[in-house]
Amino acid sequence: MKLYITGTPLGNLDDMTYRAIDTLRNVDVILCEDTRTTRKLTTHFDIDTPLRAYHDFNKGKVEDGIIEEMHEGRTFALVTDAGMPVISDPGFELVARMQDAGLAYSIIPSGSAFTLALVASGIPSYEFTYFGFLPKTNAKRKKKLQEIMAHERTSVLYESPHKIKDTLAVIADIDGHRTVSISREITKKFEQHVRRPADEMLQMLGSEISLKGEFVLVIEGAESEAVEFDIPVMEHVEALIKEGMTPKQAIKKVADVRGLKKQDVYDEFHETKK
Repeated sequence: MKLYITGTPLGNLDDMTYRAIDTLRNVDVILCEDTRTTRKLTTHFDIDTPLRAYHDFNKGKVEDGIIEEMHEGRTFALVTDAGMPVISDPGFELVARMQDAGLAYSIIPSGSAFTLALVASGIPSYEFTYFGFLPKTNAKRKKKLQEIMAHERTSVLYESPHKIKDTLAVIADIDGHRTVSISREITKKFEQHVRRPADEMLQMLGSEISLKGEFVLVIEGAESEAVEFDIPVMEHVEALIKEGMTPKQAIKKVADVRGLKKQDVYDEFHETKK
């Protein structure tokens, strides 16, 4: 009676591990998000273990039965459509219930798209926050992105191909000079990783960067306000101009992060230039 939380390839089937194949062959049941997707994987590796659907829409109904079967001695593997189960996918509830019931489980590891994108980003990864998927409604998405852009740590999130332009547009509007990295089709034939300032990245979408495949966005953390406040307002403006911002952009940025009126910063800046 055991559950094996089993990682599968993100896209390249050659990344499947011997241990994962052996596990899927020897358990009694494979729990999967979409039986059609997992069937392609099991067929490729000649695995004939029965598949059973376990996803966000039925997990509440099937978990009691799974726990009962485990008490009877059956073994299960939990897989996702690609990558490591539980990460932005169903499963943590089942793990919690197994802990409460004193049932055993093991991890059969694989990569997750967000960790691989972070590795490929060239953006500091000593401290980072994984945000998963953004909210669906535009208002909530914008509010969440404003929160992320104010975050001082590196941020990682998933985005769909039909929303990536809108998301980059919001990011560029908040801070067009912020470094972002886009990774798409990770481990697949047309794998791509691009690191640019947000406003430049926005212009590349649809041309140099194809709007196909799932996207992972890595966003550089915001500058620490505590450090920025150690210098006078005008020195702060001049420092941003030296980094490549226009005076208008620098004035707006300084006003935003310091909680000042943009007109006041504008007036002071132009007074110093007389």
